[in-house]
Amino acid sequence: MADPRPVRIGVAGLTSDHVWSLVGALRALPAVEVVAVAEPIEALRRRAVEAVPGVGEHQDPEAMMAAERLDAILVCAENAAKPSIAVAALERGIAVYQDKPLAATGEQAAVIADAVGRTGGLLMCAFHTAFDPLFDEVGQLVRDGLIGTVQFARGLAGHAGLKATGVSDDFTAWLTDRSRGGGGSFVDQAGYLLTTLVTYLGPVGRISGFATTVNPEIPADIEDNTAAIVQHEGGALAAIDTRWGQVGPTPLRYSFHGTTGTLSVFYDRYELVTTSARGPEGWEPTAAPPGLTGWRAVVTPRTSYDAEAAHFVAALRDGAPLRAAVTAPTALHVQQVIDAYYESVTTGRAVTVPA
Repeated sequence: MADPRPVRIGVAGLTSDHVWSLVGALRALPAVEVVAVAEPIEALRRRAVEAVPGVGEHQDPEAMMAAERLDAILVCAENAAKPSIAVAALERGIAVYQDKPLAATGEQAAVIADAVGRTGGLLMCAFHTAFDPLFDEVGQLVRDGLIGTVQFARGLAGHAGLKATGVSDDFTAWLTDRSRGGGGSFVDQAGYLLTTLVTYLGPVGRISGFATTVNPEIPADIEDNTAAIVQHEGGALAAIDTRWGQVGPTPLRYSFHGTTGTLSVFYDRYELVTTSARGPEGWEPTAAPPGLTGWRAVVTPRTSYDAEAAHFVAALRDGAPLRAAVTAPTALHVQQVIDAYYESVTTGRAVTVPA
């Protein structure tokens, strides 16, 4: 029988703009209570009190954990602060639901992953796109051999810029500070792409990276436009790019190029060109070059904070397994790939990712 007691959750850090949607998703779940917040910025604590009447207020996460009876914490602090918060929680037997990425650097991420292994505690690093059903659908198509053996893949991510998309000043302050965030658009956005590609194609072996800073409002020591070539340990190559400051949307999300076809994943549809005479069940035929067939399926992106919050609570309350994409080992590997990218940008050489 499921434990009837409410799950009591504290929030450590309020400077990530994701926090407000995540708190709302948690509070919408049955028998879940957000009981306390810890944040040194008073204006953010005031906003939390307005959003969650009666919530306990603390300036320091460890003080909150000492004063409150908590089953879990939601960590939405700056990336460099995550290791101390997550480790303190795990050592107290408190589960951790963490905004992405795992930390600011691979070294910091390893500290968290080590604490998960040492304590046996629960930690979920929420790469939000992993909870879009398209994540599973596309992965299954690739694993089922729809396009044969994948030889090359591509992932793209970008938005109009921090100011243009309404990112708060408190969030921007650490997103654009290398010591607090870990870098620029690559550490901010590439984790989504890397988590997807690692899930579909396996671990990354090497990466070669390039970076530019175009917007004069972005500090020169971080990047707002990136490109990287990735070689997976299984042999497949991939290209990924990220942008802060893109005019218009990025309609193409991913493409996968295999020995028998190409699958393109757009925001609103899948498109397939294949050597096969038949397409997937329910897909509509489209034009294709001679000797090939073309197929199309309309889809709706369904990324949901509600789904990830429910996934974490099910793992905490019922012992349900976390999906691999949001576990500490996957998040650590992704962070190590990101570290290798930055090393490649600095050295001008391809860099091997630690095994």
